[in-house]
Amino acid sequence: MRETTAPGLRMKTRQAVTEALADTALELFDSTGFDQVTVADIATAAGISQRSFFRYFSSKEDVVFGDRIPTAEEVRGELLRHLDGDGSGDGSPAWDALRATFRTAADQMDADPGRWKRATRVICRTPGLRASYLEKHLAWVDALTPEVSRRIAPDGPGGPDPELKAQTVIHAALSCFDVAIMRWADGGADQSLAALVDEVFGFVRIPHA
Repeated sequence: MRETTAPGLRMKTRQAVTEALADTALELFDSTGFDQVTVADIATAAGISQRSFFRYFSSKEDVVFGDRIPTAEEVRGELLRHLDGDGSGDGSPAWDALRATFRTAADQMDADPGRWKRATRVICRTPGLRASYLEKHLAWVDALTPEVSRRIAPDGPGGPDPELKAQTVIHAALSCFDVAIMRWADGGADQSLAALVDEVFGFVRIPHA
């Protein structure tokens, strides 16, 4: 009677292979350059065939992004969790909620710093990947704007409308997050990303939002 492998074990094995292949590819991208590395290069370094590579990833871009970058709905859900909670920051409720949202992401990235730092450096150094990353940012802005704007009171006749203020606040938060990520990815291991996020967000004060 032939023994069968339990589905859970097969999933764990596939996940382990996927992560090992991603690590190999990210090391090559980081040291050589994303555009200079081919799928054949990755397959050779990993000791597999190119056909096997495509069993785990649809493209080189999929290696870098995969399911690492949160979807717009995931970011929105995290923001709502903080907007609906008891704010403990010293800035505006919306700004504090955005800082808490991105700090949660930073905590998750701090749990696997080597892989995240490589992926971040590769994205920052590759124009095509940076463009894809910007598209994801814009999707986040679209998802977050209604939630932030409905919590911003109008300034009165002639003042900026809540949607405009919300978009400004969200873009400012994304810029802070990006500054922290880039410093973290290029720097040493002395400071966590979460600590950098807190520091960079602390440089900015958004009143009445």
